[in-house]
Amino acid sequence: MDRNRATDPSGATDSPPVTIDGNSLRVLPTPPTIHLKAADDVRLEMARVYRDMRVSKIDMGDGTKLVYVLSQIARVIEVADVQVRIDALERVLKERKLK
Repeated sequence: MDRNRATDPSGATDSPPVTIDGNSLRVLPTPPTIHLKAADDVRLEMARVYRDMRVSKIDMGDGTKLVYVLSQIARVIEVADVQVRIDALERVLKERKLK
């Protein structure tokens, strides 16, 4: 995959060349916002990366790294969720002891 070419899904280039240090490059468009606030969001993004690797849209090495980072994000979401639940349980237990 040529990282210096900006393409839309149809494969057409859409950005004018930019010259940096005498080299003509194409600037990649800003990717759409990827929502990763919930475990299900992360799961969907992992599946998208997997499908893109299967059709060689994303290099296997790059995709593997992306999925690793996504798995770490999923883990942090899980830990944060468990912490919220533990805090809620501790509040309930504390209230019951006061009665």
